[in-house]
Amino acid sequence: MPQIPLMQTRGLHKSYFNDGLETPVLFDVNLVIEKGEFVAIMGPSGSGKSTLMHILGFLDHHTKGEYLFQGEPTQRMTDDALAKIRATRVSFVFQAFNLLPRTTVLGNVMLPLLYHPTIPPSERHDRALKAIETVGLMDRKDFYSSQLSGGQKQRVAIARALVTEPDVIFADEPTGNLDSASGIQVMEALQTLHDHGHTIILVTHEKTTAEHAERIIRIKDGRIESDTKEFKRVIATKNASLK
Repeated sequence: MPQIPLMQTRGLHKSYFNDGLETPVLFDVNLVIEKGEFVAIMGPSGSGKSTLMHILGFLDHHTKGEYLFQGEPTQRMTDDALAKIRATRVSFVFQAFNLLPRTTVLGNVMLPLLYHPTIPPSERHDRALKAIETVGLMDRKDFYSSQLSGGQKQRVAIARALVTEPDVIFADEPTGNLDSASGIQVMEALQTLHDHGHTIILVTHEKTTAEHAERIIRIKDGRIESDTKEFKRVIATKNASLK
């Protein structure tokens, strides 16, 4: 039996409406993302890549078409079901870090667990320490986030995204505020998570950042312009036909 994709869109469209004026942003987006993939969604500013990420991450709704999460159409999900998915099955790493400056690394990483519906309080501390260890910041766990470098702050944000053990981690321009050396450290942390089986969806306009992913989807003017997974499939099919 074929495995159900983690995420799938069929003919997905997105428009914004303001004072009766429709502004189309995404057009006929068809894609499949499997569990365990490391995918970069790449495109220039205004291409629609962040809008697509927000839809896939349940921060926004599509206008037309279908979005299936583990085979279930999201348009049929109740508000309570969507809220539970946001709390337990997806996590985000943003360009601006979004850490509490007067809270320790440990405290920042524990924050998502305070509102988690199934993880008991007795497990919060150990889970947070495990996530901090994964990103290599155990020696900074008692530091305030205001005492950290930009690269360290972003790794704390990655640990915070990881602590709930979500199905997928979305990273929105995670190296955008960093120098090149710090950016490499952050991408290495995401690569380590992927190596351990986590699904990573990275949104970026930087070619060198996108190249850390195993698959690159390029978006232009709201449409998928290319997908390296599809390119590899076509090449494999051609090679098989030559044998």
